[in-house]
Amino acid sequence: MHPPPSIWHTIKAALIQNRFPAIVLQIFAACILGLYFGMESLRPAFETIGELKASAGILFAILSTALFGGLIPWGVMARRGRIPPGLKVRYFFFYVIYWAVQGAFVDTFYTFQTVWFGSGTDFKTLLYKMLIDQGPWNLLWATPVGLVFYGWKNCGFSWSRFRKLYTPKLIIHSYATIQFSSWMVWIPAVLMIYSLPPDLQVPLFNLVLCFFSLILTFVTRSP
Repeated sequence: MHPPPSIWHTIKAALIQNRFPAIVLQIFAACILGLYFGMESLRPAFETIGELKASAGILFAILSTALFGGLIPWGVMARRGRIPPGLKVRYFFFYVIYWAVQGAFVDTFYTFQTVWFGSGTDFKTLLYKMLIDQGPWNLLWATPVGLVFYGWKNCGFSWSRFRKLYTPKLIIHSYATIQFSSWMVWIPAVLMIYSLPPDLQVPLFNLVLCFFSLILTFVTRSP
C-alpha cells in the first residue's frame, strides 16, 4: 500500500486544482469593480442595488446569498447530475438554508468591519479588513463551519458516518486544504469587495461566491 499523502502534498494538489478557478474569479471580480468605477452610465444600476440592500438590510443578504450561494449552484449541480440519486430535495434545502444563514453572518460581519475600520478605501483600511476577514473570520468560523456541514452533507447527511469517516487526521488535512485554497481565492477578492461602498459589498460577495461555485461545478469531475 502507498503511504497516505502528506498534508503539504494535499495542500499543493488543491492549490494546483483551484488555480484556474481562482484566476478566472479574480478577473471576474476585477471586471465588476472596473464597471463600477469606470463606467458612469452604469452607476445608477449599482446605486439601485445599493439602495435595495440599504432598505432591506440583513433580509437582502439572507435572500440573495441563499439564491447566489445556494439555489443557483444547486440547480447547476442537479442539471449536470452532480447530486447523488434520491438526495436532490435534501441537497436543495441544505444549500438554500446553509447559505441563507451564512448570508446573515456575512452581512453582520461586514457591518462590524465598517464600524471598526470605517468605509474608507485607502490601503491601510483595506489591509486591516482583509486580515480580519481572512484571519480570525475564516480560521475560526467560515472554514470550520463549512468543513463540518459540507462534510455532513457529503456523508449523506449522516452524523454517525461523518464521525466515522472524518478522523482527526482527515479533519486536519481537510481544514488545511480548504483554508489555503480559500486564501488563494478570497484574499484578492475581499480586497476588491471592501473597495466598494458598504451597501454593495454583500452583492459583490454573492456574485463572486456564485461564480466560483459554478466554475468548480464545471471543472471538477465528481460531486
